[in-house]
Amino acid sequence: MPRWNPMQPPEDGLPPAEVRFMEVRVEPWPEDARKVRVHLQLTPFLERPNIEVIITDPQEEEVASIYIVESIDDRMTFTMHIRTPEMARGPYTLNASLNYPEAGMVAQERVMFEAPHASA
Repeated sequence: MPRWNPMQPPEDGLPPAEVRFMEVRVEPWPEDARKVRVHLQLTPFLERPNIEVIITDPQEEEVASIYIVESIDDRMTFTMHIRTPEMARGPYTLNASLNYPEAGMVAQERVMFEAPHASA
């Protein structure tokens, strides 16, 4: 059985305009209010997309961001660190977008979540 080659597009890969998020999920770390685990799953793709993920606080100020250039993976999990001196009460928002240099943004998802508050 041939091994999957991340440098070769899958047979069921979609062109850039049709690539979408299948899952965008946030898991706050209960032990550390400043960390969240982000899970992303994309449709199979023919061309490697760029992925931008930005977290904003309840006042809509950016508190974390990551930019992945030409991802070879259609499933990924990573940890983001919230950069604020104090954790705000209220919902945080994770905005994830898929884009290509020629096509621009092709998909966007938004997930609201509550960060666990640090112990006093």
